[in-house]
Amino acid sequence: MSLSRTGIILAGGQSSRMGQNKALMMIDGVRVIDRITNELEKITDELLIVTNTFQTYEYLNIPMVEDEEKGKGPLAGIQAGLKASRSEENLIVACDMPFISSSLGDFLLEELEDYQAAIPKLEGRMHPLFGAYRKDALQAVSQSLERNELRIMSLLQKLKVRYISEDILRREGIHVEDTAVFNMNDQIEYEKAKKLDRDGASFL
Repeated sequence: MSLSRTGIILAGGQSSRMGQNKALMMIDGVRVIDRITNELEKITDELLIVTNTFQTYEYLNIPMVEDEEKGKGPLAGIQAGLKASRSEENLIVACDMPFISSSLGDFLLEELEDYQAAIPKLEGRMHPLFGAYRKDALQAVSQSLERNELRIMSLLQKLKVRYISEDILRREGIHVEDTAVFNMNDQIEYEKAKKLDRDGASFL
């Protein structure tokens, strides 16, 4: 059976800079990964979690897969997710992004009709770990892993990519808060996330 859209959450990292599992950290009483799943469920038909510790996320009752290539970072997670997905259109999200936007995700997925990937490029920075990828990007992902080219930016050079800027979003009438691509790598950024949640955010 083929599904039209799958949300893939990458939860296989070590969280070494944070010192604890980023996905399970609380913001306003809700785990980050729960915030992500709630937002993804609005725009996808199925969810997948890529993790090497299945027991951690069993409570979510979401299908899980593990990296085939251990210790190779997010690229291995993208490979595992795309391989397991039953959808042509996939939205890949890192597990440390508490404020992802379903409206932005929906727009990225729509852009896959003519591209292999759709990636936000906001305030001059690319955000490939909140990006849409067609299943046929899997071949390039696997080739990159075989060559040990683990930087996602290197992968994007091999794909037909649509970069989504603030100007494009404004032109399409899509209002996205500037926190939509915020990710937490350490305790300072976690404290910032809690403050952003309390104080709100501005729009791009």
